[in-house]
Amino acid sequence: MILRCALAALTLALMPASLLAQEAKPQRIVSLNLCTDILLFDLAAPQRIVALSPSSNDPRASPIAERAQSFKRIRGEAEEVLALKPDLVLAAEFTRPATIAMLERLKLRVVTIPMAQDIAGVRTAMLRVAEATGDVEQGRAAIAAFDARLSRAVAVSPPEAARPTALIYQINGIVSGTGQLEDEALSLAGFRNLAPVLHADHGGRVSIEAIVSHPPDLLLFAGPSDEYRTVVADALAHPALKVVMRDRATMVLPWRQWICGTPYIAEAIEALADARRRLTIRRPPA
Repeated sequence: MILRCALAALTLALMPASLLAQEAKPQRIVSLNLCTDILLFDLAAPQRIVALSPSSNDPRASPIAERAQSFKRIRGEAEEVLALKPDLVLAAEFTRPATIAMLERLKLRVVTIPMAQDIAGVRTAMLRVAEATGDVEQGRAAIAAFDARLSRAVAVSPPEAARPTALIYQINGIVSGTGQLEDEALSLAGFRNLAPVLHADHGGRVSIEAIVSHPPDLLLFAGPSDEYRTVVADALAHPALKVVMRDRATMVLPWRQWICGTPYIAEAIEALADARRRLTIRRPPA
């Protein structure tokens, strides 16, 4: 017995560090949420990903949709997760607590990733996933690449007083207010968020009259572009809003870039910064 233990210890001592690290990494990973799908997908090797959430291949919401087509997708019920025999389950803060509790009772390793509300939170989420999967070095490199991309996008940003205004308008009159990831994206791209001026209600909604009275320099429609052709978007057919859309710059900000706090927010910031550079601000006559 003593001899076997000694041989095992010697084997471990002689094993290359890289091989030990590989052995320690989870090799069967399941993600239960679109946001963790995205964070995981660009970090772990594909053969280590056993299943993703049902939204992973939806091009309206997922920036990895095309690449995720061939992966198994599950609803996230505890029974179907257990059947996959994962050695790591990634969940989000709003994953059903009962599901997480059941998986933990079954002795599965479940790591809940905080959803980012700002750019710092994106870095935190990236690092948390990297720590869970055993890919810390790759995670740090991904964060460095993310930061470099942001630095390039915001290299020439105007001072506060010279910034054009922007408003992110969603279906049902909801606007993106302060303290949200998309608000920080606007700021990094060189805009001032007009939402606080419009005094949104508790649901984050503003009236068309408020937008017409204080039109932004850039009106952003958030979500998949085809959604704005549905009957739900009847408000966009309002004649007064059409005047704003005619007189001011407009742009669609795709959900897939910012619906989750992931590095893909950099794509939105780059597009916004480019729109700001091309923007001709129309000021009302004095």
